[in-house]
Amino acid sequence: MINSIYLYSFFIFIVISTLIYFFFNLRVGKNVVSNKILLKNLLESLDLDLPDELKALDNSSTDPQKFS
Repeated sequence: MINSIYLYSFFIFIVISTLIYFFFNLRVGKNVVSNKILLKNLLESLDLDLPDELKALDNSSTDPQKFS
């Protein structure tokens, strides 16, 4: 039978890895700005009027430091 210390260590590793994954990939601030940029690009490509909030966004701002 597998030693219980190894089993507990494995589960702790999985939990910590999952938390790190969610922390880096599900940040709210990053998603909001990215979604706004995508919406702005979509509206511009369809030749629709942009709201004032989207006009203020810089289309070339792909610097991740500006998003946070």
